[in-house]
Amino acid sequence: MSEIQASQIEYTDVIVVGGGIAGIAIAEYLARHSRLSIKVLERANHLGTGASGKLEGWFHTGALYSGQDDAQTFINCVNGVEDLVNLYAPYFPERCNVSLKETKPALFRPAVIPQPKGWFNDSPVYLIHPQTDSPESRLSDLKSDSVYLELQRNRVLGRLEVAYGQQHNWLREGNCQAPTYAQVEAHEDLDCSLRDSTETVRNLCQRFDASYDMEPSNYEILRTLDCSMNTSAIMRDLVASALAQGVTFETGVTIDKLLIDRYGPIQIKSLLCQTQQGFPKRLKANLFIFSVGEGFEPFLSELQVRARLKRSRSAMVVAEPALIDTNFVRMSTKNRFHFNHFVQHREVGGENFVYSMLADSGYANDAPRNDVDIEPILESAQRYFGKDKLYSRQLFSYECIKTEFISEEEQKRRYSYWIESDPNSNYLCVLPGKFSFFPTVAFQTYQRIKTLIEFDECAPKSPFESETQVEKEAAKLVANSYPIQILAKAAAT
Repeated sequence: MSEIQASQIEYTDVIVVGGGIAGIAIAEYLARHSRLSIKVLERANHLGTGASGKLEGWFHTGALYSGQDDAQTFINCVNGVEDLVNLYAPYFPERCNVSLKETKPALFRPAVIPQPKGWFNDSPVYLIHPQTDSPESRLSDLKSDSVYLELQRNRVLGRLEVAYGQQHNWLREGNCQAPTYAQVEAHEDLDCSLRDSTETVRNLCQRFDASYDMEPSNYEILRTLDCSMNTSAIMRDLVASALAQGVTFETGVTIDKLLIDRYGPIQIKSLLCQTQQGFPKRLKANLFIFSVGEGFEPFLSELQVRARLKRSRSAMVVAEPALIDTNFVRMSTKNRFHFNHFVQHREVGGENFVYSMLADSGYANDAPRNDVDIEPILESAQRYFGKDKLYSRQLFSYECIKTEFISEEEQKRRYSYWIESDPNSNYLCVLPGKFSFFPTVAFQTYQRIKTLIEFDECAPKSPFESETQVEKEAAKLVANSYPIQILAKAAAT
């Protein structure tokens, strides 16, 4: 006689599938503003093990996207700053350290406020934008390249000045309010108040030009609001808040099947799962939210969601100890001249790590023939820092898989968040696009949830006061960022 296999049955008001930054932020924000029971499922043994834990930790406020033809991604980043200041700074006052600061009488702009436990590093990212005497222009035989470079420069100067310069007062009627798309696009003055530099940045530019046997060229160098961020700390604090509000997290869960009612609008009846211990479980809910990044495709197919998504892989290089203590990004109209350097400070188990994250704009479609090549990153790093300095560090490389929303132009990358739902169904799908969009994704998903299910909204207690036990539980659930895992493993051997 065969052994009877039991299956546990659970009901929760809302089930969130995916324990990356999107799923964590959505669950936390919903828990803050409702009394719904919420459960987050994650396939890995820890939260934040995918793209959320592998990126370089760059908080995007729009600088990198200010030169694009279409300003929408830039505006999404700017709006993300507004949502961060309005929705998170008051609730996490010692953690969310981006707030409004009076820089001139009656002129308030967002700024990173130094905090020992702050999510964001107060060292700015310097944006280096080449001009028409730069290596990419001199090495090109196409006159149009210089024209494109100048057009991009003009967009960068104008858009950043409106958003973060002297043109817009972010304090309106007691709230933080970002400039609108129309305001950004209407500004044409190139007198940008964000121009700034340091000796370190100027030396980097000169060394880069010299590597091509060229005299120093001219650069627009801007001090931006972009900065490095502690992604693991953000996820841990959001998880701690969610736990305090009654959210449950279950890791190591594999979803075997979606039981779907296809008569009329698609309705999910249950999720059939396997727990970390291999025990079968049936999960039922009033609403299912899918925010699973890399594993999106099977769900899209089953739910008949028509989405324009693309999986791509990019390379990261970790250098320890850090090469310099300055964050910078070199923009260009040519991919091979892009380069990012971020310095990160982490304390893990009483040990301090200070390391550089190196990357560029290179990416490959997720296919075997399109291997991600780290050689361009190493080549650029050598031009900026010198061969001896670069290879005197411990160097590690790895790939990061990103699932992105694709715009109407098939090959155009558009790092926009994506939320899709059917008002007659009981599920919705979410992609954050970038980690930096988490405040907006959480808020916009919450607005969409209100159209799908009925619940009583409640005002959250503010500010959030974490307890030691909750913090410990959150720390156990959230994985350290991937670079830290690499460095800690190397230190232990």
